[in-house]
Amino acid sequence: MKYSHPESLARFAVEIRNSGYRGLAVVHSNRLQWLLNTTAEVLDGNCIAVAPQSLAVPRRCRPGSPGGFERLLGSEADYVIIATDGLLRPNLVAGLAGVVSSGGMLVIMAPPLHEWNPGPSGGVGGYRRYLLSSLREARVLLWADADTGEVYAYQPPRGRAHEWLLGPRGYEPRFGAPRRLLGLAATPSQAEALDRFSLYLDAGYRSFLVTGDRGRGKSYLLGLAVALAVKRGAAGEAVAVAPSPASLASFYKGLIRGLRVLGLRYRIRRVGGDVVAVTGPWGRIAYAAPDDAKPTGLLVVDEAAAVGVARLRRLAWKSGRVLAATTIHGYEGSGRVFQHMVEDVLPKPLERVELREPIRYPPGDPLEDWVNRVFVLKPEPDYPAPASVDECRVEQLEPRSLAEQPEAVRRLVQLLALAHYRTEPDYLLVILESRNHILHALVCGGSLAAAADVALEEWGLEEPARIALKILWLQADSAAKELKAARIVRIAVHPELQRRGLGRKLLSAVEDWARGKGVDIVAALFGRHDVIGFWVKTGYTLFYVSPRYNKATGEKNLGFAKPLTPKGAEVLTNASRRARRKLVLGAHSTYRDLAAEKTAILLRATQPLHDAPIVLEQLDHKALNTYMEGVVELEQVIDSAYLATASALLAGCEDRLDDRSLVALVARILQGKPIGETAEILGASVEEAQALLREALKALIGCRRSRTQRRSP
Repeated sequence: MKYSHPESLARFAVEIRNSGYRGLAVVHSNRLQWLLNTTAEVLDGNCIAVAPQSLAVPRRCRPGSPGGFERLLGSEADYVIIATDGLLRPNLVAGLAGVVSSGGMLVIMAPPLHEWNPGPSGGVGGYRRYLLSSLREARVLLWADADTGEVYAYQPPRGRAHEWLLGPRGYEPRFGAPRRLLGLAATPSQAEALDRFSLYLDAGYRSFLVTGDRGRGKSYLLGLAVALAVKRGAAGEAVAVAPSPASLASFYKGLIRGLRVLGLRYRIRRVGGDVVAVTGPWGRIAYAAPDDAKPTGLLVVDEAAAVGVARLRRLAWKSGRVLAATTIHGYEGSGRVFQHMVEDVLPKPLERVELREPIRYPPGDPLEDWVNRVFVLKPEPDYPAPASVDECRVEQLEPRSLAEQPEAVRRLVQLLALAHYRTEPDYLLVILESRNHILHALVCGGSLAAAADVALEEWGLEEPARIALKILWLQADSAAKELKAARIVRIAVHPELQRRGLGRKLLSAVEDWARGKGVDIVAALFGRHDVIGFWVKTGYTLFYVSPRYNKATGEKNLGFAKPLTPKGAEVLTNASRRARRKLVLGAHSTYRDLAAEKTAILLRATQPLHDAPIVLEQLDHKALNTYMEGVVELEQVIDSAYLATASALLAGCEDRLDDRSLVALVARILQGKPIGETAEILGASVEEAQALLREALKALIGCRRSRTQRRSP
């Protein structure tokens, strides 16, 4: 078969359109502008073209840039063309593939095959080998060179898609949703979810969670649901939270259609072409960015991953009702792990629904299958756990050798995705192109049981590649510039094998490997607070708590480390003491929004100061004695109590307290929370909390006095 451009591409497009499926075409040429122009001329349908500034996008295609492609994700097109003169980011391909509609095609245009490096400059070339070997896995594919006519692969569609029609398809309401509103549902599972939302409104539940893979119409369904809430008088002043107004296009589309079919009056407010609010005599539904959102009567969260678990918790618990969506698999997907985290933080009772059918393309679509597999958009391990963990070995995998094993790459990414709230396709570039990342795999019985992504850091590397050393330098002193560090980027154990010591076994092997590389300190930076216990139990020390919340996770990033050399130990001790100072002295301001229980755990994970920089005057001791004797209440000596608590905790006197007592002191004295809120945190009455505080403060003062006397000459 000889390829003739553009006729061969046009014939392939017709084959795909007749099948009802979607396909992939990869065409190479030295004349990318000619390739782009001629392709746009022969493809029959609307198109989107994403190209670098050096190429002019044909007028008949909607233009986009590689750096701003996410603004196109809410769009739909028969053909999406990605033209590149080099780098082809996994995010770009995985994201834009979802824009292609049924019977359409994703077209990638690139330089001649022997010249093309789709990976970043300066990389090791692993991504190129991985991508080219993965192309042949596409079930509907045309891969050719327009200059030479050579065809590298040709896989036409096999058969036609089964009958696939949008709409509720005869769904009969069971819970009172209006039939005319159900008629707007794009799929049966959308209709069922909308019907269950009607039950949710009647039952007085707090939270309604919509889950599903990408392209299932979750945002659109939320819009229909809010329209029903308006009809029932349950909306009022509502807020829709999303990264940008453009992200809410489908939500507002569903809302406006729903209001119209229900006969409700409304007005639309736009900014820059995007809908930012819909108002009416019934109230208002307005857009809010995650950073600006405030609790409200009805809170709508279009994509929970974009808000983060901690921020979602704060907004949800102070709002009346919550409607949220989270993507399981697909470009925006966060996996089942994140779904369970969302379910845990949403107010109860909670109603959860899952949308099953795609709305842009038929089930079993070849392009969706290929993108999901190659860019690992289903981030849970799909392979069985090892039958036995008695005989295990640890292997170090270099990017060059790993790239030759596509299935091994995918299994590693699936497993490592468990260590992060969301793994973007671009993570492939990290593990296949980086010169300072080494993957460590714990293999048991020939099967992958656990994995760690470890980055070697030295001060001479560019800043993104020495993040742990930079934080240690900022927290401690210039001695950090002399260190060599190994940073645990991610570490994960197969879900069926967790809590069996495999994580510790792998971490210990990584530490031994790091010693052999002359590493001074092993560090880990993360934003998922549910793993704090793992690092504390494995002997790691806290050296950093970020002052601001991570915008992605909604949690404060933490840094834990273990020294391997005396130099590393000295730097870590200084950095950890600095972290303790910030936690104690910043508890009333920067860290006031950190849960008191969490602050208490983190304090125990830091190094104490030998000379606490706080001295109590004689009047402070007198005031505290009157409080201990019950003559006055805490509020009358709060200044002295604060100085005493801060001084004692800086010196490490928390070891004299049980967890409950420490939490009480952190909440009431360091963070300045009211006694009622402190009692609520403790699960106690106000009287019990007051008594606990008095005894805890007495223990701290006694500890501080004894340690001061021991150091006195």
